[in-house]
Amino acid sequence: MSSKFLQMVDSAQECKREFDLSVVYLKNSLHDSVVTAQSKVQQVTFDSSKVQTTGWLRGSLSYPWVVICTIIPAVMEMIV
Repeated sequence: MSSKFLQMVDSAQECKREFDLSVVYLKNSLHDSVVTAQSKVQQVTFDSSKVQTTGWLRGSLSYPWVVICTIIPAVMEMIV
């Protein structure tokens, strides 16, 4: 084979090796940044034993907007 062809093959192999190294570097860098970000995030836990209430009635009527948007107009229609 000609020496020019062998040089082209060697050059292609070197480029492929550099590309493979850059992929490995990028993979390691991404992994490190994800691990670092995960270590900075605080774990948020919710206590399911606590029932959150608004102090109103139970269920969907516990929200004041339900009273304002449904009950008051219904009473107004009955009066008028």
